Amino acid sequence: MNQCHSVVYLLHKLKKQNGSTIVEAIVAMFVLSFGVLALMLAQITAVHTSINAANQGEVTRAVQNYIELMNSEARISLKEKLDENKNKILYIAKDYSNFDDANCNNRLNIHLTNAQITSCTIRNGKIDVSWSGQALDKNDKNNNVNNNSFSYTLTAGQ
Repeated sequence: MNQCHSVVYLLHKLKKQNGSTIVEAIVAMFVLSFGVLALMLAQITAVHTSINAANQGEVTRAVQNYIELMNSEARISLKEKLDENKNKILYIAKDYSNFDDANCNNRLNIHLTNAQITSCTIRNGKIDVSWSGQALDKNDKNNNVNNNSFSYTLTAGQ
C-alpha cells in the first residue's frame, strides 16, 4: 500500500474570530449613542407638548369658570331700540363693566406649569389671557424655553 501524502501550504493562517474588533465596537457605540440622543430629543419635545396642552387646559378652565360667574352676576338693564317700522323693541342688556380688570391673574386663579402669564385683562365682558409657552426654538441662541406665546380669549354672553 502506497500512500501518497499531499502537503497543502496556506498563504495565511486562518484563525477563528470570537467577538468584534475594537473599531467595530467603537462604531457600534457611536451609532447607539446617536440613537439614544435622538430618542431623548423626541422625549423632550413630547414633554413640552404635553406641558403646553396642560397649560392650555388650565387657562381654558379658569376663563370659562369666570365667564360663568360673570354671566350670573352681570348688571341687567332694560333698553329699547327701533326696528325698520319705527316700532320700539325692548330688550335686556347685560353690563359686565363691574368685572373690568387690567391684571386679572389673581381673579382667575390660574396655575401654570413652567410658564408665566404675560397679560390678563377683562374688558366689557371679554377675557384675554396670554402666557409664555414651553418649547425650544431652533433659532434661539440662548435656549430660552419661554419664547413661545399662547393666548386664549372668551367673551361673556356668547
